[in-house]
Amino acid sequence: MQHQPKKKYGQNFLKDVNLLKKIVSKANLKGKNVIEIGPGKGSLTNLITKEANLLLAYEIDPTLKPFLVFDTTKIKIIYDNFLKRDLVKDFDNYFSINCQLSLISNLPYYITTPILFKIIQTPQIVDATLMMQKEVGMRLMAQPNSKNYNALSVITQYFFNIEKIQEVKSHMFFPQPKVDSVVLKLSKHKSDFNTFSTSSQKNFITFVKAAFKQKRKTLLNNLSSVFLLPKTEIILFFEQNKLLTKIRAEEITLKEFQKISIQWFLFQNKTKESQLNNYILKKV
Repeated sequence: MQHQPKKKYGQNFLKDVNLLKKIVSKANLKGKNVIEIGPGKGSLTNLITKEANLLLAYEIDPTLKPFLVFDTTKIKIIYDNFLKRDLVKDFDNYFSINCQLSLISNLPYYITTPILFKIIQTPQIVDATLMMQKEVGMRLMAQPNSKNYNALSVITQYFFNIEKIQEVKSHMFFPQPKVDSVVLKLSKHKSDFNTFSTSSQKNFITFVKAAFKQKRKTLLNNLSSVFLLPKTEIILFFEQNKLLTKIRAEEITLKEFQKISIQWFLFQNKTKESQLNNYILKKV
């Protein structure tokens, strides 16, 4: 069977069978319930079914159906956009309630970040083995004061331990993309604290995105711009938390971001409460 790869879906199929086997081995899927995004022609999928307990795959391209026929009842394929699915409903229909899931995917380059955020927001997914554009992978692993360090670095490391499995040259795909790839394994931190449902973690993401809004600007300027607060108030916050007014987001470590974000929203709440009290007093 022939299939013309579709550029609009970012279809680049990995040709190296040995590398596919290594990816499945590193994912450690034996007896687990697994999610796959973009099974494509099924080369990786076939290997997963030999290890997994159950496999739920999402494929956006229905013309690939003839390639995705397997002699097993362990797999279900949903032909739809993973990003638009109600995952909780899908999981309840296919897996046991409150199950823990492993995700595996050769990610289309253009939707890597949205998929990462969907994984973060899905507590059932406890680890993800992902092939992605090398440049994006380097950002996820980047450390402070490096050119790749950005909001995605901080947020991803907040939720996941990240293990680099292997770099993959572009010639190992068909069609050959213009850039190299990397395989990473992301494992959610084993703590009840790290569930996206908590307001503190939503606040953390909001704060980090604000801090990196314009990379060349200082943290002070970015916070003032995003939260629409006068710089005098933010300088007061900096003084209370012993922060330099000229500090930039790329200089701040993950642990420092965790501490600062908590203090920031406490400070904001106090500021709003003070403003409300002043307003009430004026009306009395």
